[in-house]
Amino acid sequence: MAITTYAELKAAAANWLVRADLTERIPEFIALAEARLNRVLRTRLAETETELSTAIGSRRVTLPAGFAEPLRVWIVKADGRTELPFLEAGLIAASSVRGEPGVWTIDGATLAFDRPCDEVYALTLRMLKTYSLSDAAPTNALLADGPDVYLFATLCEAAPFLRDAELAGAYEPRLERAIGELNAKDARSRAARTLATELPALVGARAAR
Repeated sequence: MAITTYAELKAAAANWLVRADLTERIPEFIALAEARLNRVLRTRLAETETELSTAIGSRRVTLPAGFAEPLRVWIVKADGRTELPFLEAGLIAASSVRGEPGVWTIDGATLAFDRPCDEVYALTLRMLKTYSLSDAAPTNALLADGPDVYLFATLCEAAPFLRDAELAGAYEPRLERAIGELNAKDARSRAARTLATELPALVGARAAR
């Protein structure tokens, strides 16, 4: 059967476990699988951009739901967007003078800047978003591209509950292989994207010789 939705993933897990009595437990196994995958997977599938706004007089913006890891931040203006540099929280000398943010960091559950804002600034945050399936959010990019990763991770999380070392032994290697293949695919995608960006510059340099 195809595994394209949360409901289909639950049904597939029950089929592979051959345990219809575990139906109520399977969402727990999936949640535990997602917790693991959110720690070990850092692929483009999790990348997303979200729009945020600052508040006058504040140097913090609450991070959006599903935030896992930051990548880049831009200030968006009428003539385009300007990327802000990142600085470790401990290295920022916070100013009390209001103005346009000059750097950003992550401080707890907030996006923090080096100074309070003198006006409302529109921001774009590129981040890694957590994988979190539910009845209200029945699919995501990882399930679409790697249903085997989701299924094997779910089966691996069922093993301790069932006290079944054989089950873990059967699916841990398959999960690791599927994760490795997904990471390799992502690496190829990034390499191709980098090559496409650099190619015009290389052609121009050769033509100038």
